[in-house]
Amino acid sequence: MKKSIFRATTVLLAVVLLASCVLCGCGSPKGTTLNGIDLKEFTIIYDENQPDYVLRAANYIQTQISARTGIELTVAEASSGTFEHVIAVGECPQVTAQALDAQLDGVQIAFLADENHIAMDGNYFAIAAAAYYFVENYIPGKAFNSKIDKELKICDPITEKPKNYILLIGDGMGPNHTRIFEKMDVTEEDISDGEDLFYGYLLPNQGLISTYSYSGTTDSAAAATALATGYKTYNGYVGLNADGDPVQSLTELAGSKSMATAVMSTESRKGATPSGFSAHAKDRGDDEDIAKTQVELVQAYGTLIECGTYNVDDNALDQTLATLGQNKKGFFLMYEEAHIDKFSHSNDLDGMWQRVLNFNQAIGRFMEYAFYNPDTMVLITADHETGGLSSDFVYHSDGHTPVDVQIFAYGQGTEYFNEVTRDNIDIPKFIASCWGVKEFGQQ
Repeated sequence: MKKSIFRATTVLLAVVLLASCVLCGCGSPKGTTLNGIDLKEFTIIYDENQPDYVLRAANYIQTQISARTGIELTVAEASSGTFEHVIAVGECPQVTAQALDAQLDGVQIAFLADENHIAMDGNYFAIAAAAYYFVENYIPGKAFNSKIDKELKICDPITEKPKNYILLIGDGMGPNHTRIFEKMDVTEEDISDGEDLFYGYLLPNQGLISTYSYSGTTDSAAAATALATGYKTYNGYVGLNADGDPVQSLTELAGSKSMATAVMSTESRKGATPSGFSAHAKDRGDDEDIAKTQVELVQAYGTLIECGTYNVDDNALDQTLATLGQNKKGFFLMYEEAHIDKFSHSNDLDGMWQRVLNFNQAIGRFMEYAFYNPDTMVLITADHETGGLSSDFVYHSDGHTPVDVQIFAYGQGTEYFNEVTRDNIDIPKFIASCWGVKEFGQQ
């Protein structure tokens, strides 16, 4: 009897000790620590004076930690108190974050830690890439003992084989349009995140694109057709080759592969660029044929055609991306900022500047998506240059010019565009080749 009581007591004590160890983490081969500190002891902080993408990065880390570990960390403004252990997102007044003063190139990201704090940073919206990298490398699951370097670590964002493809077009945007930040004061603009450069210059692969059509200097219809179908054509044609025959667009090709598709523009849906990616007509002014073939596209593939004035704060871009991102096969999206061209036709430098800023903000949101979804490729280009804008920011024309435009590219495989001049029809051919379609466009 005494032996039975002794055995029962021993078992009970063992259970109590095991439960205690599990609760405190000492009974597991792994705890849940960062640099030896219990994860629950950290507060995620950010500087409330920094742009919104810093807060979004902080919230992303909080959400991912909760999903992976069940631990709910607080996100707090850096100025709201003194914290013993922090995960500092972006520039913050904490010691470690102040020491994180790295000279980062483009979209590089940086990490640094000390005995109590962890800090991360990235240029502008690249803080999203830092947040993703942090979670993927240091929050691997429910239990871990992660070590963050106490010496400055600079690295590139995580990228994966692309599944999602985003093509951004600045209508009329030539090389000097993207340099307008050198002349204008961005601090006076309400829609600015305080950026002092066109965001494309941060991307790792940059080159030039020729834009001529069979009519000579291109219009927007022929340029959009070239960018959408890989065919050179005559000015005024929409989605037709030089013989006047309908040719398949990237939107249609993606739809045929069960990918989600979207055509977005700050212009109306009958505008030349959105029409080039969603319609077929012999005249860019033929609203009836454009509308008819757009309806056919939507019926065939469920393409989202969302055109009008976009404010990046109204979440329209985020909502569309969230919808497209639900497709397991991936998606193709074209987004156009149309009014760089319109203000350049009238030689309105201030108006053009406002639209470049608006485009820049949209680029920032698309790049954030690419950083949080590293199987995403982003290409930024233009259909043509408008206004003959010189390096001293003076217009010399009220029409289109044959000046080569730029391409800025991010994602695996986009080295194809780096430091070379290619033609506008090479862009859709490249994208189609990523989908395994080698014979696309003009051969």
